[in-house]
Amino acid sequence: MRSIAFYGKGGIGKSTVLSNVTAALSARGRRILQIGCDPKHDSTRLILGGFTQSTVLEQLNTQGHVSLDSVMLTGYNRIKCIESGGPEPGVGCAGRGIIQMLNLLKEPGLDMEQFDYVFFDVLGDVVCGGFAVPMREGYADEVYIVTSGEIAALYAANNIAKGVKRFSTTRGKLGGVIGNGRGTRNERETIAAFARLIGTEMVAFIPKSELIVQAEFDSKSIMDFAPNSELATVFQSIAEHIERQQVPVAPKPLTDTELDKFLRDFCYNPKSTNHTSAVPTSMNSTQTPRPADGSCSLTQKKPEASNKNKACSPSEKTRPPVQGCSLAGAFSAIRKIKDGVAVMHAPQGCAYVSFSGFLSRANFSPSEARLSPNLLCTNMQEIDVIFGGAKNLKDTVLRVHKRFPSYTIFIITSCPAGIIGDDINQVVNELRVDGVQLYYIPTDGVMDSGDFYTGMINSYRAVAEGLIDTSVSSEDNLVNIIGEQTLFPYGSKNCEAIDQIFQKLNIKVNCRFIGNTTIAEIRQFKKAKVNIPFFHDPLVRDVANFLETRFSMETLEAPLPVGFEQTAEFTRALGRRFNKISEAERVINEARLDYERQLPLLRKDFSGKKALIFSSPHNIDWLISTMMDLGVKICKLYSSSVFPPREHFSTKYSAKIRVEHNFPVSNFEKAILEERPDFVLTTTFAFNHLPFDALPTPILPVLPTYGFDGGLVYAKRLRLKLKYPTIEGWRHDKKLVQGCA
Repeated sequence: MRSIAFYGKGGIGKSTVLSNVTAALSARGRRILQIGCDPKHDSTRLILGGFTQSTVLEQLNTQGHVSLDSVMLTGYNRIKCIESGGPEPGVGCAGRGIIQMLNLLKEPGLDMEQFDYVFFDVLGDVVCGGFAVPMREGYADEVYIVTSGEIAALYAANNIAKGVKRFSTTRGKLGGVIGNGRGTRNERETIAAFARLIGTEMVAFIPKSELIVQAEFDSKSIMDFAPNSELATVFQSIAEHIERQQVPVAPKPLTDTELDKFLRDFCYNPKSTNHTSAVPTSMNSTQTPRPADGSCSLTQKKPEASNKNKACSPSEKTRPPVQGCSLAGAFSAIRKIKDGVAVMHAPQGCAYVSFSGFLSRANFSPSEARLSPNLLCTNMQEIDVIFGGAKNLKDTVLRVHKRFPSYTIFIITSCPAGIIGDDINQVVNELRVDGVQLYYIPTDGVMDSGDFYTGMINSYRAVAEGLIDTSVSSEDNLVNIIGEQTLFPYGSKNCEAIDQIFQKLNIKVNCRFIGNTTIAEIRQFKKAKVNIPFFHDPLVRDVANFLETRFSMETLEAPLPVGFEQTAEFTRALGRRFNKISEAERVINEARLDYERQLPLLRKDFSGKKALIFSSPHNIDWLISTMMDLGVKICKLYSSSVFPPREHFSTKYSAKIRVEHNFPVSNFEKAILEERPDFVLTTTFAFNHLPFDALPTPILPVLPTYGFDGGLVYAKRLRLKLKYPTIEGWRHDKKLVQGCA
């Protein structure tokens, strides 16, 4: 499969030229995919017999997603057609539409190898990053420039040549120049001269013809409308040239001065008639159009950053609710790497929001305090959006590297970086040559659903792919903790609680992935034989599936536990896995003695009380077992969610406790009046509006204390809350209120 892009000034006729070329190639039995990259979405009109194509952006705008079947149609001679489309004129970024369309081509439903040729029809006088994407490595391996002999068309052609040069590999990308006649003076010779000056050749010249107008009026290509005409022979010659697979070149575009000189000699000067030599004497006319290496490989390659392992992609059925943008999600994970630093390619406001979100939960432990300054921002300005921010990013990374030479740098990208099409991979490749330890995590807010969850998933995957050393051999009695909660500062404390169990079983934590860890520990990730989930959560399950698939790592079914019963089960699972069954039972028995010693001190405050539990879909068996051990009667357990449910609620105590699923928050007041509990335990803040001032409704912790005593630790805190009045008497003191008035 060969991928080729046709570029040219808007309105120069490149869509007409390309449609006739693809029609000529299809007549040779070639399998063609023609892709229009123009907001006008008219590239495939002659192939489809009219404006019938539904575009990628149209589907995205109306349905929120893109179906490949609905945007790829079959036209003349079985040619497949796709149009990227664009936003309404004057709004949005059409270049971003091209990027979305190219992402669609990587979907597993489209086998690109079924085609002999993939052609991109790209507007050439709009030079934003999105329109340049088809030139890059991994998309079109060869570029043809369509131009007339008009000044504006040649000026655009020279600019296109500059872009081709920028994205050319060592063997080049420019396949040649195609002249599309407009009837200007000495047009053929002018285009041929220009082609030679930039280091290539004019592949063919298409004379101005009324036949083309007639064919377009009939919505047909010349190959369909007049296949035996002389004009059809011209398009067949272009097809034959492409079939010969000539070696492309890296163009040598003219400087502004040289271009002005050329235009004056060939276009401005009405007295000039002899252009057969076609090169002004003041310029170098000895440029050779072809390199000598003769090598040519036109196999399509996929960009490194977008080659995603689907094992780490979140499924729609288990997605948690959106908690923020993917940029913030990525930073929440990267900030837990002690010798890593995040460079956020974003406006400073994005960095401020992400970092302030972290600081709002800043009651972190002393060991985590040093993690706070590991975010720096490129502070994108308007000039970066207009002209591209790659240089700004590169300069920022170099400054960070100079300041933290031993740190590994992670680039995370914001919405503007994705919209303007900055080529982050190119920056990474250039800087790695300079010895910078650098990794790119694509987190554009408009990519892959663009939520906090996606940013975290992308971070876990990028860190694992980039840093884990697959040659490391596993050792006995080592485990990894995976999927540590990054939003709240309890990870270290909880890991320390479980570490006491590990020590008694002579097991060590090799790496916390990712939590208060180092680059060296991540590199040695495979020294451990077993991964232990931090808790059961869709994110942790996706990370575990990815690690199992990519690195053949075993994952223990039981997550880090809370409460006596869960911790006992977890300890037994460790004993079975590491052949330490008797040691595990000894640890459980010792913990049981201590647990039962503490129970009587708490029972006197809880025994005989009634509680009602209102929970979002979390596993709260640790809470239920603790309350039952303390003699609390649980009236009823209501399961609901103010967000779309992340997972189904389940409890092993459903036979002992009345459970009502999908309970609406609006009915909670009625439930309290019916059950008359002494207190309510809830996982949500949705009850702040309820008129029960005298009824304690403490919020359950997002991350309770792990280990055997986790339930009792919460019970001790709860006891203190229940001893204090839920309302202050002064609030209802009328005299005090009247005095204030």
